[in-house]
Amino acid sequence: MAFGALLFVVFVRRAGLADVAAGVASVGWGFLLVLALSGFRFAMRALAWTLCVEPPGRLTFREALVATVAGDALGNVTPLGLLVSEPAKVALVTRRLPAAGALAALAVENLFYSLSVAVVLVAGLVALVVRLGTGTGWWLAAGLIVGGVVLAVLALHAVLWRRVSLSARLLVMLPERWAAGWVGAGLGWLRRLEARMHAAYPRTKAGLGPIAMVDALFHVAALAETYVVLAFVTGSSPSWLDAFLFESVNRMIMVAFKFVPLRVGVDEAGTGLFADLLQFGTVTGVTMAIVRKARMLSWLAIGLPIVLGRGLSATRADASTTPTASVVEPTRTVIAIMARSPSDSGAIKTRLASVVPDPRVRADLYAAFVADTVRTCRAIGGVALRLAYTPDGGTAGFDAAGLWPDELLAQRGDDLGTRERALFEDLFSAGFDRALVIGSDLPTLPSRVLEEAVASLAAAGDAVIGPSDDGGYCLLGLAAAEPIVVPDLFTGVRWSTPFALADTLSAARRAGIDLVQVESWYDVDDAGDLERLRKELAETPTAAPATAAALAKIE
Repeated sequence: MAFGALLFVVFVRRAGLADVAAGVASVGWGFLLVLALSGFRFAMRALAWTLCVEPPGRLTFREALVATVAGDALGNVTPLGLLVSEPAKVALVTRRLPAAGALAALAVENLFYSLSVAVVLVAGLVALVVRLGTGTGWWLAAGLIVGGVVLAVLALHAVLWRRVSLSARLLVMLPERWAAGWVGAGLGWLRRLEARMHAAYPRTKAGLGPIAMVDALFHVAALAETYVVLAFVTGSSPSWLDAFLFESVNRMIMVAFKFVPLRVGVDEAGTGLFADLLQFGTVTGVTMAIVRKARMLSWLAIGLPIVLGRGLSATRADASTTPTASVVEPTRTVIAIMARSPSDSGAIKTRLASVVPDPRVRADLYAAFVADTVRTCRAIGGVALRLAYTPDGGTAGFDAAGLWPDELLAQRGDDLGTRERALFEDLFSAGFDRALVIGSDLPTLPSRVLEEAVASLAAAGDAVIGPSDDGGYCLLGLAAAEPIVVPDLFTGVRWSTPFALADTLSAARRAGIDLVQVESWYDVDDAGDLERLRKELAETPTAAPATAAALAKIE
């Protein structure tokens, strides 16, 4: 901070205090336009954040905007930058959105913003070469730095696109004593955050388009702000190319010196030297930096009172934001999905062959079902996730749905009833107190149904069932008993018929089990179900984005 203050004094004196003061005064009423454009930029970042929130979570634009302004203010006055501003934003919206979901959405938004900044930096470097010609050799070093930043950002996007869990891979490589300690606990927290980021990351044009548009508008507003300041300071009409070059340098300074509060000194020095390079003169660059600082202080006057007024105590955020002991303690409830490997195309969704004759296409559609079902389960807080696969199909293809090897287990038994009973036994033997088993052909199953089932199971303590519209059931939940004995709800059930639910209810009465029924839903088994699914996703594609994308490829 002291070095920044020294730089500030040196460059203000170099430019001339009187000239800088005159330049700042020349902005006059134009400063109101600068504030309006910067406010629009805040609005675009807030809107992008809301677009990254994974349904059924919801963050209003107003709440996101307030948190964005306040978090940015806090990050600008401390040397910790993003380490303070982003958690502050999350803490300020936890009344509306669970902290884990808000943090994952904010992380995804930051990645898309970083990608847009990388594009601006590359374009700025190219524009600089055009503006100065090829006689400046140092641009090659700058190109290497910018290229490295771009590659790093693209690599992070590739990791999310492919649903690669870096923390899970590191956890497997850890020595056992480390995995059991705070290092393993921290990686476990990161793995849960990665899972939410994988779920929040948009993979369709409908999801990517609005975010790209909002980020583009942010940079357009930033360019307009720089043009306005440059025009008022110089008293002329500068070229848009020069304004873009100044804005690119401003982005570079912000990225490189985010840890410097208010970018004191480094902004004046960097912009002043660059203005000299473009032959605008040091006074122009220093004045532009000071006007930016005045704009930042204006927003600080709005943002800091919000932080001080609301407070950022740890109780405002839910426990999933930090790797504390309460978070890393193993959860006692598990949701298990019964599924077949998408790579086993010959045995998948054969009842859909009349409308989707190609087995490989059916397998791709089924893989989307699984991905969306996993996505919905990940949205349920406080539960573990398992996928029970058929041994003949194997485990191939489940990594694409965002599942890790330790979340997979094999089904046991020859028929559906035997496999369900065995799955409950295996889950209870693994230490879970409550288990909820669902199918893999429920791509649009609302998370509220699972939340209701988990809550009912925890409250009632016996069992819960979710009817399906075809006369069967789409979920079944049981609580563990000591010793581990799974009640016989599976004998005499006419599986895959309209009588499966009634037979199961009868079995529960014989066993003295009170089955709590939750909201019914529908399986996608035949052509009629598929048509119903198409109509639902035509109205609400975000209900199952992977499935919507897969259906769009099927004529």
